[in-house]
Amino acid sequence: MANCLLISVMGCALIALGVAQRDALAGLVWLGGNFLVLGIAHGFSYHGVFGKRSDGTIPTARSLFFLPLLAITTAVWHLARLFSRGPATNRVTPDLVVGRRLLASEIDQEFDNCFDNCFDNYVDLTAEFSEPSPIRQRAGYVCFPILDGAAPDPEALRAMISRLRPGKTFVHCAQGYGRTGLFASALLITQSAAVSAEDALQILQAARPGIRLNRQQLSCATELAKLVSQTAPRPSEQPTSRQ
Repeated sequence: MANCLLISVMGCALIALGVAQRDALAGLVWLGGNFLVLGIAHGFSYHGVFGKRSDGTIPTARSLFFLPLLAITTAVWHLARLFSRGPATNRVTPDLVVGRRLLASEIDQEFDNCFDNCFDNYVDLTAEFSEPSPIRQRAGYVCFPILDGAAPDPEALRAMISRLRPGKTFVHCAQGYGRTGLFASALLITQSAAVSAEDALQILQAARPGIRLNRQQLSCATELAKLVSQTAPRPSEQPTSRQ
């Protein structure tokens, strides 16, 4: 809800400024409209606001509508990438790697020139970026868009995890911290590698210290842990010996 209010207020302020500054009317109102629509999408947990398709691409019409916002988002992402001191990816377990969104030119170096055979699943959590073609063309590519700073329904998250292939998984969002931490936590909990959201978060932070979950994301991971514990098979009771 905080994201919804903040982004919506920013959108309204930009629209008002655009109307007041007539010379910049079109650009500011357009950008403000983008922020306002995004804020409303956060309020309704509508993660498909950018129209990202299952093949990892964003339709041209949506790209044009959100052009000012996407341009700013892309610029911020590149600046964060260039000035980040941490690695692009980190290995959490032998079968789980987490990280930020990669450029096509970074893929081979990040995965030791074995990209075609490294992973059985390539989980893309960004809602605001089209995925580089070398990843989205892989058979194991999975697109599960989540708005930045937001969280999906725990049931939907669990259902997506159930669709993953057995084997190695690479999980990424834009910077590899919030949404990535949420999905990876859920994966560890589902695979019984962690018993709670806090336990999973400790495991992830040991590998990638920048991972943080906001209140909404932590709540989602906690709810998923409850779902998993409720449906986990109970140990069979030992038969009582007959006298």
